Amino acid sequence: MADNRFRVMYAVYGALKGGNENESQAVSVMDALQNLLERPGGESSIITINNNNLVDVDPSPGNTKHFGACVRIDGKDTYFACQEGQTINFSNWLSATAVDKTEMESAK
Repeated sequence: MADNRFRVMYAVYGALKGGNENESQAVSVMDALQNLLERPGGESSIITINNNNLVDVDPSPGNTKHFGACVRIDGKDTYFACQEGQTINFSNWLSATAVDKTEMESAK
């Protein structure tokens, strides 16, 4: 069952080629992030940001990538940023009411 508590408003992943401020190599990963957040199972909201799960082709080969996103969680826009290889637990921002409701529905 899809987790409808998360709605990705935008998500971007990439780097400045060689650190050059005029050479942005970034792509939208909005759909990929939404798909990851909708995976069935209890760990769907714990995501390691990397080339393997966000993109088909590295947007900036040889450069350390960064990630930024706005995810609407239980109706509230929440902002995220990290470097590639770091892990975000999106469920940390769920309201207690939403978690309790989900647990109750799971128990049915």
